Amino acid sequence: MERVMRARDDSSDAGKGVVRRWASRGTDVDADGGWRAREGRARAGFEAGRARDRGDWMGLGRERTVTDGRVLIAASTTAARVSRVGRVGTVARAVTAPGVIELGDESDDRVVWKRLGKDSVDKACELWGAVNSEAAAAAKGAWAGIKPVRKVFLSDILASPKRNAFLRKWIPTDITYVSFIGLLHVGCLFAPFYFTWSAFKCFLAMYFVTGCLGITLSYHRQLSHKSFRTPKWLEYALAYCGALAVQGDPLEWASSHRHHHQHTDTPKDPHTPYEGFWWSHMGWLLDNEATIERVGDRSNAQELAAQPFYRFMEKTYIWHIVASAAVIYALGGMPWLIWGFCVRTVWVYHITWAVNSVSHCWGSQEFNTGDLSRNNWPIGILAFGEGWHNNHHAFEFSARHGLRWWQFDMTWLMICLLQFLGLADKVKLPKEAQMERMRYVPTQAA
Repeated sequence: MERVMRARDDSSDAGKGVVRRWASRGTDVDADGGWRAREGRARAGFEAGRARDRGDWMGLGRERTVTDGRVLIAASTTAARVSRVGRVGTVARAVTAPGVIELGDESDDRVVWKRLGKDSVDKACELWGAVNSEAAAAAKGAWAGIKPVRKVFLSDILASPKRNAFLRKWIPTDITYVSFIGLLHVGCLFAPFYFTWSAFKCFLAMYFVTGCLGITLSYHRQLSHKSFRTPKWLEYALAYCGALAVQGDPLEWASSHRHHHQHTDTPKDPHTPYEGFWWSHMGWLLDNEATIERVGDRSNAQELAAQPFYRFMEKTYIWHIVASAAVIYALGGMPWLIWGFCVRTVWVYHITWAVNSVSHCWGSQEFNTGDLSRNNWPIGILAFGEGWHNNHHAFEFSARHGLRWWQFDMTWLMICLLQFLGLADKVKLPKEAQMERMRYVPTQAA
């Protein structure tokens, strides 16, 4: 049985208040080193007292498994994210803390050390001081929660919002967003009174066109991650379907999503559940000041900004939404407007947002991504394959998210269809060796 050791070095300012964990197989630790052993799964990385005093986000950790005598340290810091490069024979469980010490080449003594001992403790304190420096905080963002840390319901995640959700300054953009989203939700209340089968079919068709073809196929896998390539006319047509989902123009969506992957579950992530479930689900959309500070730089999507079509969509985006609502109303009257626009838009909203919230809070993790991403099967089905989110964060370039045969991925089936028709090429997929290195338990050892 694994024993999980907690360490605290109070003799150094750099080590104060820092809980570190190592996993060892059936080995007790010398009491002279100041270590304590506990059976089972350890919760570490967060100290309530320091959180109350300083508002620090210390996070909640999971044990790391050591199979080759090396020890990986998980310091609760937002300074760096875990390396996505795993090693066969060194299987480390992803932590649920805001960040970990960056793990590089295992031959580099600066980031890897061997068995437990005084040298290891000194190394831990040295690295903790380095990653918690002012320079590191400036690079990744310092954390200062304004509320007591609370556990996300039925999850192992501790959250502390950085901003008040409602008792804050509301800028005009926030008011516009909440008014529009609120109006759509009010429209949904009339759905039972305007139900017709033709209106419901309109809802299903637009759900597929905007949700699958638009958001998951175009905005996410093609534009944000370049997982496959299509002719330009088809790329633009699919991107237009994404615009009809009322989630922003293609340039804005792709750029924001790339920021998310660059800073996943750190203070610079626009929608991490470390700021609470509400924030990760939709609160970030209603706080434009905080969100733009994190994702306002569009320079990470210059190849899209260089294309006239995407610049045109950015400038005229709102008119395409108005036109789509008008066309739906002209074709089917109020039943179609309620079901094909209001209900469909709200439905696709919450399915998309659930990928950011639900799939970062609940589910399973097959791959060592070092963040909170989870595989969540209900979201996997409802979001056309996007709910296999741990798979996606492990292999962001992959056109296929459902990597197991039973992980239904409708978007991947659409890509296969386009490829069969000769309309998609350069389809990117992870190799089996890559997946083996990233798995918690390699199949060879299973």
